[in-house]
Amino acid sequence: MNEAVSSFHLVKVYHSKEPVEALKGVDINIKKGELYTLLGPNGAGKTTFLRIISTQLLPTKGEAYVMGFNVVKEAEKAREHIAVVPQDVMTYGNYTPWEYCYYFSLLRGMSRRKAKEMSEKALRAVELWELRNRTCSTLSGGEKKRAIIASVLASDADVLLLDEPTSGLDAVTRRKVWAVLRELVQEGKTILLTTHIMEEAEMVSDRLAIINKGEVIAQGSPDEIKALAKERFRILVEGNVKLLPNHNNRVVSFGNKQIIYVEDEDEAISLVSKALKKGLKAETAPITLEDVFIKLVGGEIE
Repeated sequence: MNEAVSSFHLVKVYHSKEPVEALKGVDINIKKGELYTLLGPNGAGKTTFLRIISTQLLPTKGEAYVMGFNVVKEAEKAREHIAVVPQDVMTYGNYTPWEYCYYFSLLRGMSRRKAKEMSEKALRAVELWELRNRTCSTLSGGEKKRAIIASVLASDADVLLLDEPTSGLDAVTRRKVWAVLRELVQEGKTILLTTHIMEEAEMVSDRLAIINKGEVIAQGSPDEIKALAKERFRILVEGNVKLLPNHNNRVVSFGNKQIIYVEDEDEAISLVSKALKKGLKAETAPITLEDVFIKLVGGEIE
């Protein structure tokens, strides 16, 4: 079996005053040793999917498996293979980063020797080793988040489930966490990550799924997702865009700025040249994952 996580027609309905279908028949297969990202807007169903996979939430219909174990019928066995960073987890103020890593590893049944070894490795990876004995109440918000991430890294679990782990982190720290995640994948770990940060999804993912309103609307590598758009290049124009010659390309406006999407590089260069001759600022680049994402989820004002 080469799949670490899989779901089949997964449905989740929340019952309140009116039923809310958070997942609508989601089929996802994640290979061992792969970093797979669920990318979607707020309320898309990302956290619901992750909570079902982590055995915290029962599905309404369908099945899901972790390392071959059914997350409902064999929940205890599935839990032996997973470690989770919840979305809004809070630290205990009187715990230190070392205690988070070391004691949580012991609770998983790890030997003291290995728990010490894995805790040091994890804390060094997220650059908290020098702060390992400070209580979390004295740490910054980003340092607290890194302490939680370190406790999961120290677990040595086969499958790491990370729900928006870098939200609230500064750009430098975020990239350090990305590097750690990619190193873990190279070591054979499987990571399921949820995010709404486009750069994060594009930089760290082997494959990803775009999920919107409980449905998977696209799956594949970042390059495969970007290939879904017929336009290959974007031109950013700043200034009095009314000076531009008429064209039939897709345009998104932001006040005195426009993004113009074109199908080939020659057309992009030509349009940039025309804009510059009109005294406008203009530059071109390949389309981004964010461009395709916004078009797919229908959040664009043209």
